[in-house]
Amino acid sequence: MVITINNIRRIQLSSLTDEVKEELKSYTGLSFEEAYSIYYKENLSMEEIDQQTVLSKTDIGEEVSYLEITYSVENKDSKELQFFSMEQVTFNDDLTYNVPSKNFIHSGDTFMGTKKVSRSDYQPGETRKGTIGLLVDPDEKFKGLDSFSFTTDDIADGESHELLVDGTSFEIPLNGK
Repeated sequence: MVITINNIRRIQLSSLTDEVKEELKSYTGLSFEEAYSIYYKENLSMEEIDQQTVLSKTDIGEEVSYLEITYSVENKDSKELQFFSMEQVTFNDDLTYNVPSKNFIHSGDTFMGTKKVSRSDYQPGETRKGTIGLLVDPDEKFKGLDSFSFTTDDIADGESHELLVDGTSFEIPLNGK
């Protein structure tokens, strides 16, 4: 599998409708999986953990910015492979996102296979384009992008589902650093 990063940019949105604000709000705060990993130790019920998820969400104001990653993935192998391109992404070594739960743009590569159990099947020679949108917390002191890293999913055989390659991490310096 070959991943090509085409562009990483910060985009500012304004004049949002209430409907869009409400939809984007669902991508803030903790996902259920994140809340579960934090609160299961406290013996909270599933309903209480879900409530913690809801309480962690933040309202979207009149403006919001997000980080957009555009990329492509190509299966260079001669057989069908199962893969999900980016599971974790980190900007500037400290701003980390779980892509399956925080990406609000679902298209191409990111539309299918948002979790390991639903990996996308790539046919031999197939190329898909993907776009990832990750909201930036307005309180985040985020001036520019200096570094970008990501961790991929495992690669599995498309027919037998046998693990072929463990997920891999990549770091990409930005701004000529």
